[in-house]
Amino acid sequence: MVDLNQITQSKHIVLITDNETFSLANVLYSYILTLHKKVSLISNENIAKKFAFLPWFDKVRSQVPGSSDLEIKVDLQTLKLFQEIQLSEVKINQKMATAFYSSFLIEDELHSILCNNEKLTVLGELILLGADVTECYKALRMSKSLALFRLKAVMFANFGLQDEATVAEVYVDDTSLKQSGASIEDAIVIAKELLEIAHVNKVVLVKQDENKILKEIKEEN
Repeated sequence: MVDLNQITQSKHIVLITDNETFSLANVLYSYILTLHKKVSLISNENIAKKFAFLPWFDKVRSQVPGSSDLEIKVDLQTLKLFQEIQLSEVKINQKMATAFYSSFLIEDELHSILCNNEKLTVLGELILLGADVTECYKALRMSKSLALFRLKAVMFANFGLQDEATVAEVYVDDTSLKQSGASIEDAIVIAKELLEIAHVNKVVLVKQDENKILKEIKEEN
């Protein structure tokens, strides 16, 4: 969890992000600018073009500047950051509201949050604060690649149910990724859909050619 006090005590803050946490990093970037402090966005992976609608997409760099005095690795804890910012009585502007909303959509793809009453309430608050809901959905929910659908066909044809059909085990390997053109992140999104099967409360994504578990996705209470 981000410590806002550390930010207020620093002069140049570096936000370490990736595709999973980029929306939340945009929230923090906007917040830090309101404090009139220097801030840098750093990612070791290419940020997907679907995030181009967020305000600081063009600010991402690959190298940490030597002048920074605080580095923050952004975690996907959207609700906690929202609550922390509210407790600090920080005004959430439209850019921050949109970035927050998009982070909830990313979180929902990975962990299924839309059955959580508290998070649904926050989504409503973000709309009132000016979140561009239409742009969020257009960019994040209507931009799935053909590669993802190719990989989905392979993964859905090759999964098994265990523990009295409460656990779905689904597989991916380098060959299927290469042939489809999809990524591990796409595989996680696909695997999460198996939670929609009746009685399934956990999905295990296995890298079959390495015989290792990549991700366990559980149904939220």
